[in-house]
Amino acid sequence: MSLIGRVDTLTGPAIAGWAADDADIGRQVAVEVIVNSRLVAALPCVRFREDLRQAGIGDGCKAFEYDPSAHLKPGRNSLEVRFAGTGIAVPRGLGHWVTLREGRLPAWELGFVAALEAYHAFGPQDHVCGIGPWAGELERILRTAHVPFRKFTRLDAARVAAGLRLPEKANVVVCEMEPKSVPDLRSGLLAVRLPDTPDSAERIKAALRDFRPVVKCDSIVTGPGGAHGTFVFAEIGAAENPTVEAAPVLAHIHVPKCAGTSFRVLLERYFGPRHLRLYVDDTYFVYGEETLRSYLMQEPEIVSLSSHHLRSFPRWVAGREMLYVTFLRDPIEQFVSYMTHIRKLYATLTSKSLLEAVPPDAPHLTLREFARWLLTQDRDIPFRENHNVNFFARHSSPAATDRLEAAKTTLAGFFFVGISERMEESVARLRAKVQAAGLDFPPGPVPCENTSSEYRDGLSWIHPGDEVGSLLLRSVEKDRQLYNWAVARFDA
Repeated sequence: MSLIGRVDTLTGPAIAGWAADDADIGRQVAVEVIVNSRLVAALPCVRFREDLRQAGIGDGCKAFEYDPSAHLKPGRNSLEVRFAGTGIAVPRGLGHWVTLREGRLPAWELGFVAALEAYHAFGPQDHVCGIGPWAGELERILRTAHVPFRKFTRLDAARVAAGLRLPEKANVVVCEMEPKSVPDLRSGLLAVRLPDTPDSAERIKAALRDFRPVVKCDSIVTGPGGAHGTFVFAEIGAAENPTVEAAPVLAHIHVPKCAGTSFRVLLERYFGPRHLRLYVDDTYFVYGEETLRSYLMQEPEIVSLSSHHLRSFPRWVAGREMLYVTFLRDPIEQFVSYMTHIRKLYATLTSKSLLEAVPPDAPHLTLREFARWLLTQDRDIPFRENHNVNFFARHSSPAATDRLEAAKTTLAGFFFVGISERMEESVARLRAKVQAAGLDFPPGPVPCENTSSEYRDGLSWIHPGDEVGSLLLRSVEKDRQLYNWAVARFDA
């Protein structure tokens, strides 16, 4: 018997991979899924995958897939996949997944706890030390979230900077102070926070290198109203030498009907399994930062990702710098493309939320009739009003009084904003910028994918004198301003 295999996905939503006996490739093998040290499933490896067949792994019926979410507890969960009956882990079959804790806490506080737990498995042996003016809030948050620890100690930042030693056996230290004043910690988790500035992460990391830590950065929400801070997490004593710093992630924020599918396919074909697809069959679903963090910590080989469902954009996640890329399109063309896309694919749509957001007789309506239905709804549905401004402002700046300016601010912080109508030029510029940063990028032209122009009919109604045309022009007024702003920046 010679067991081979690999876990391709090890996350809370799904565990998937393949396993076989190389000495008897026709023999069916099985894997066991262990969640939090408890066996929860035994899976025969019988699913078909074309890539396995092409790779010569028998007839290709060697894959498995499982959803462990019913067995996950709030907080940090350990995940393991073993070859059944052996106690041997399948390659890449060990990891953990953090789910939001339950409790009467605001979302940003639960997200902060999730970030801590992504780096440390809290237990009744832990002594937590909070340093600085935020220490009291930290203790309240941890206790309300029912994070296990043995003791909590608060210290004044000025006294620590003056040389006060940490309490004995404090192994989780969270401090809010200048990097040069960060105290020595012999082992455990050290989290240091500064206001989020372009150089804050590097300042903290430089101050921590003398500890020989494993250092990772995260930009996480640390206050109401969207106030951000940069945290650097140092796993002191976890390694003799610092780990090699992980490469940035090219994060493709896929705005619907802006040629994003073509760009995603370009990345997928080149990077293969190193590209992460984050798509859900739910129009309104939004990934939390804690989920993205867990994905990137679970799959460190990821170099790029694409998603409709990322709506907040921290600079650092799981020790990885995020290079956000998106493309904008003329909002009238985008609106029409959305309607033709629905008309083309209506019979195959499975998303309940999307079906409820389009007319039930969409394939049989003219585009003008389709537009009238969308623009006269009394509920918030996709493309009813300023789709792109809301896409970039609603979740990243929920308290903003001017969403257009908030969207501009968000996009101004992106690594690159391209123009869909000038896709080849945009990707050529992006390629040069990525390569200038010393990173890899796909060669060749952008493929043409997911088009629906054959489902167009007359558009002569799109003018201010037509009832529906006037509604449409008003509905994209701020999107038009955002698009013109992006074009001007692109040309400059």
